[in-house]
Amino acid sequence: MITYCPRCGTQFREEVLGDWFETAVRCADCALTVTEAPLMLARGSDEDEVQYDLNEWQMPERSAATTALLEVDIPYRWEADLVLVVPAVAEDEVDLLLDELDAVEEADLSVAEVESGDGGEEAQAAMGDLFVAADRLQHDPHDDRMAADAMEAATTVAACQPPYGIERPVWKQIQGLAETLATDLEEAADEDTVAADARALREYLRDLV
Repeated sequence: MITYCPRCGTQFREEVLGDWFETAVRCADCALTVTEAPLMLARGSDEDEVQYDLNEWQMPERSAATTALLEVDIPYRWEADLVLVVPAVAEDEVDLLLDELDAVEEADLSVAEVESGDGGEEAQAAMGDLFVAADRLQHDPHDDRMAADAMEAATTVAACQPPYGIERPVWKQIQGLAETLATDLEEAADEDTVAADARALREYLRDLV
C-alpha cells in the first residue's frame, strides 16, 4: 500500500494496493511516478526509530532530503503531516544531513533577498520617465527629447532592482520592453517600429505608474 509519496511525503489522493511496481502512481506535488519500491523503512520493525517533523519544509527541500537519504542507503518512510521516520542508529548521520540541507536553503534565501532588493526611488522614477516618454513617442516617434529620455530611463531600469511592489517577472518584462524601444531608437528604426515599441511599453506600464 502506498499512502505517502516516497520523494516528498505528500499524501496520495488514493491508496494503491498490491505491489508498488505494478501500478504507476503520480504525486500531485512533485510529479514523481512511483513504479518501483524505494528503500523504505518497514512499519512495525523492532528497530528504534527517530521522527523528524518537516511540515515547514517546502516540497523541493523534502525531496532533496529523501534523495540524500537514498544516496547514503538510509531507509526511511513518510507518515502523516510530513513526518520523516528513520532508524535511530542513523540519527547522527541524518541530523548532519538535514542540517546541511537547511544551511544550503538559508544561503539560497539570502541570495534571493539580495537579488530581489528594492530598487527604491531611482527605479520608481525611471519607470515613470519611461511611461511619459513612451506615451509621447507612440504619437511622435521623431521627438528627439523624448527619445533621449526613453534611452536614459531604459539604461537606469536595466541596472536597477525592481521598486517596491513590483514583482521580479513584471520588472523583467519592463526591462525587456524598454531595451527593445531603446535599441530601435538608437538604431534609428522606422517610425512605425518605434511607435509600436512605445505603445507596447506604455500599455504595459499604464497600470503600474
